Amino acid sequence: MNAVSPIVELRGVTKSFPRTYRMSEWLRRFGRRRERRVVLDDIDLTIPRGSVFGLLGPNGAGKTTLLKLMSTLLLPDRGEIFVDGVDAVAQPMEVKRRIGLCTSEERAFYYRLTARANLEFFAILAGLPRRIVAARVIEVAKTVDIARVLDVEVRTYSTGMRQRLAVARAMLADPEVLFFDEPTRAVDPVHTEAIRTLMRDRLARELGKTVVASTNVLAEAWSICDTVVILSDGRIVAQGTPLELGSRFADRRRYAISLDRFDDGLLERLRCVDGVGSVEMMDGEPGLIVDLELRERNLTSLLGVLGGNGVTIRAFRQLDEEPFEVFRAATAGARNE
Repeated sequence: MNAVSPIVELRGVTKSFPRTYRMSEWLRRFGRRRERRVVLDDIDLTIPRGSVFGLLGPNGAGKTTLLKLMSTLLLPDRGEIFVDGVDAVAQPMEVKRRIGLCTSEERAFYYRLTARANLEFFAILAGLPRRIVAARVIEVAKTVDIARVLDVEVRTYSTGMRQRLAVARAMLADPEVLFFDEPTRAVDPVHTEAIRTLMRDRLARELGKTVVASTNVLAEAWSICDTVVILSDGRIVAQGTPLELGSRFADRRRYAISLDRFDDGLLERLRCVDGVGSVEMMDGEPGLIVDLELRERNLTSLLGVLGGNGVTIRAFRQLDEEPFEVFRAATAGARNE
């Protein structure tokens, strides 16, 4: 495969489920077809090789279902799914050899066994030759930083350590693609940052793996993902880098403006410019952070006030948008269609 080719492709993927059991039974008794709820509707998606790809959306948007389809745990009603060039519907076992799955509610571990015993067991289930199992277990344990507690019973592990163990299990067969379903759910802030660093820096950047993560945490998607897809009601409503999504959906911008000098008079004049929401002083250097509503000529007026006061603009840059504003705008637009 070409190094720049996509590693995951979805074409026209649709998935539905029967509605509640009680309603389905009532319809069946009266000879009517069981109603189905469409969870994913005609999804087209391309995931670049070696990237960190985020699936973002409110509860019920279809993120977990999409992840399960790509990892062969579910079959689509219609459409095609390819992972590393392999048809996931026609050859699911071949796809399973190329992927690893890590969920936030991992219940498959044997809690009274050590982490080493668990990983050796799952390595054999994954088809690894017995002669390399011990070495591979140590290797993945070092990657996720649990080597020092390999011989400790899993029942003593914290939530963050169990999540790292789940990542280690997903990595045993050295897959090209790693799927994460809400990877930092119920994990404390310290371990959350460690898991994010592991996904972004170690797995994707150093090892060249493709990481696909579904999450409800906006800051998480913005901090680790190269590309973010926003789902709403089973459809893709937005896709792009965090910066691209910010430029597309946010109706305000925050600008960092480095100046040679400024005074209180300039601050007051800037606050009177149409559309300016706030003006803050930058830390460590002369400059301002200005929140500006995107309306015609607002930015021109802002620059005019700066230029008319004899100050020199040394740098002018747009700051990243707040992910919540982007998320709200993208999903609100989908609901209004």
